[in-house]
Amino acid sequence: MKKDKLLFNEKEVGFLKSPYRDHFEFYSLNNEKVFDTDLKGVALAKDEFLYYLDMNSTDGKTTQIPYEVLITSFKPDRIVAYQLAVKYNLFNENGFNKPEIEKFFDTPRENLADKYLKAKTNSIAENNAKKSQLDNIRSLYNPRMGSNGEILINNGNHPAKIIGYVRSFNCTGFNNSGPCLEVSDLDGIKVASMFQTQGIKTYGVKTFDHNEFTFTATRPYAQSDYAFVNELVANLFIQGYTLEHQAYYKNQELQQAKVNDAINRSINLYDVPGYLVEKSGKKTEGMITIWFEMLDTERTGRKLPEGGADFFGQRVILKKQLPRMNSMATKIYDADSGVHFCVSLNGSEDCYYGLDVKGEFMKKLQNYGSMHGNNSYFYRLIAKENKIMLLQDPVELQKYVVKTDLQPKGQMLDNRSNDKLSEKLADYLKDCKSLSDQLRKESLNLKNQENLIQIISDYSKCKK
Repeated sequence: MKKDKLLFNEKEVGFLKSPYRDHFEFYSLNNEKVFDTDLKGVALAKDEFLYYLDMNSTDGKTTQIPYEVLITSFKPDRIVAYQLAVKYNLFNENGFNKPEIEKFFDTPRENLADKYLKAKTNSIAENNAKKSQLDNIRSLYNPRMGSNGEILINNGNHPAKIIGYVRSFNCTGFNNSGPCLEVSDLDGIKVASMFQTQGIKTYGVKTFDHNEFTFTATRPYAQSDYAFVNELVANLFIQGYTLEHQAYYKNQELQQAKVNDAINRSINLYDVPGYLVEKSGKKTEGMITIWFEMLDTERTGRKLPEGGADFFGQRVILKKQLPRMNSMATKIYDADSGVHFCVSLNGSEDCYYGLDVKGEFMKKLQNYGSMHGNNSYFYRLIAKENKIMLLQDPVELQKYVVKTDLQPKGQMLDNRSNDKLSEKLADYLKDCKSLSDQLRKESLNLKNQENLIQIISDYSKCKK
């Protein structure tokens, strides 16, 4: 802008006249009026404003667009001109763009005057509702700060009660990264931290449960200002934070929800109908519980302990109804006791056998390092034929176990190379010479379940 001249890239393209405040008229170089606009605003509560441009063409068309400050300037006429040129392309260095101007006025748009007036009504209603809430909280609880940072409440008719504590800090400038105030409850949990924002007397609050909100105070923050603390605590009450022991119970509730979620995602069995068969052949029906893996409450993906002994999958709990009584008898069986159990899930039956295995060197080393000598675990049955079984680790599904009746231990097929596994399995099944020789000569994929099922089938038919 140079006086009333409108320039684009230093080239004169027209005139911009403002005969009165917030009214702008655009003319071509021939001094023909092209369009005009009025800058209008609606005041919301809390000293906030919504501005828009009321646009008028020379042929009587009107439309409204939001007022946007896209350039730094103290002159509103330059800000308006810049927005219309850069965002809407109504003029450029060649002058006013008549096709774009016609398109601009023919484009349907919402009525911003009505929209902003409605926003004003809602803003005032919300502000009045919040003011009413604050008045009610002050009347009911009278929150205030004690001489040593205690947060006290009572309505004047009962002895004051401490519900938490506040710490205030020197907090000047909008670039201060630290909190101005910290509010803790009776359990020492930091419930809320208050920070300065870019707004005047507007402050941001972050809470222990990762909630964030802003509030506009009636006064600017000053360290140890009792009245300001009272206002912050009242706003915490509005947001539902009542201190005392609330955060503890909320954390407990959250933790229980995480536990429930982890239980639903786990493969553990909790009081599932089934039966257990002891080494003697005695069969007992009841409710089966076993923990195959850790509860991953934080969704880390970890299923088994990386350090210390691995107790998961080693014990099964059987509950059975006592005759003519309402109580249940509970008995625990270890995987090294020779038992197996079966459960009914989704219309099918899964069986698990307790076994010690050859292999699993790293897990055994982990257990021995923690003075835990039991290396027997329950494995899920995949297939069973004459005197031989194929089983699978219920957690680490890539691990299989072959078990024959002739050997006390099963043979683990784990993450070792196929050649090493072939040699180990050939030695384990050496009583079937033809199959053992085949395993040594042919490179069968022992990480493939179908191949393993075929191997136990061949073993069961072997003439020894």
